Amino acid sequence: MKNIMLVSLTFLTLSSCSNMKADAEKACDFTTQIMEMMPQMMELSMKAGFGDEDSKKEAQKELDKLQLEMEQTGEVVENIKSKYNEDEFQAAFLENCEVAKKMLEIGEDLQDIGE
Repeated sequence: MKNIMLVSLTFLTLSSCSNMKADAEKACDFTTQIMEMMPQMMELSMKAGFGDEDSKKEAQKELDKLQLEMEQTGEVVENIKSKYNEDEFQAAFLENCEVAKKMLEIGEDLQDIGE
């Protein structure tokens, strides 16, 4: 009986770790998509602010669509993160995601500038 419990516990632990790793990779992919959208978003923001009225309206329409897509992607990432212990998921996420590491560095650099 103890062996069955031990095997079950081991399997559960291993499967949850692999699920967390897979989910961290998914979150990384979505985070990468968000980061790749940022320059386009900045460009559309500039177009929506300057130019003739038709081009402003078109740029604003595209910007609204892009913002909605970013929000939905962000919600998916939050849903993934909410399934796990925050510290454990953060560690797995940072360990396996270059974009997350870069974002962390940027945040630290900005914090240093603010001090």
